[in-house]
This record gives sequence, C-alpha cells and structure tokens, in this order.
Amino acid sequence: MAGAFSVHVPMHSWDQMKPRTVYEKAVQDFTETAWRLARLNQHFRQASFAEFEMMMGFDDEVSKRYGLPKPMVEWALLEVYQTVVLDQQRYRDHS
Repeated sequence: MAGAFSVHVPMHSWDQMKPRTVYEKAVQDFTETAWRLARLNQHFRQASFAEFEMMMGFDDEVSKRYGLPKPMVEWALLEVYQTVVLDQQRYRDHS
C-alpha cells in the first residue's frame, strides 16, 4: 500500500529538459511578457531592438534562470522582437 499515497514526479525535471525545449519555453515566456508590455506601452510597439531589450528588462540572470547561454537568450529575444514588434509594424504599414 506504500505506493497508494506516493506523489507523481515527472520523469524529466527542468534540469533534464533538452536545450531546444528550454529554448522554446524561454521564447514562449518572453513572447507573453512582450505582448503584455505592448498592450501597456504604445512606444514598445515601435521600439528598436536595443530599446526592446532594455524594456524587457533582461540581464545575465535570465540566462542563469533558463540555463541557456547568453547568445541563445539573445536569439530568443530577437525571435520575439520580430513577432511582437516587426510583424505589428508590417501589419500597420500594409493596412
């Protein structure tokens, strides 16, 4: 009966996830944050990448939190910037 009250532990903890999966999780989290900021701040939607990075508030702690090298965090931010800022600018330019 010992197993009847055991807690289910996922087979893969955060530390054991494949880097690609961690990268995708980072992109998802960054995208959610960026959309929230875009709704709150009109300037955010027209920001340069440097401004975007600054407004997103990322530092070396982000790399540590996700366990990703800084270049991968930069790449994830660039991907989110394209989705949230550049795609919105293109949409506005063509409407």
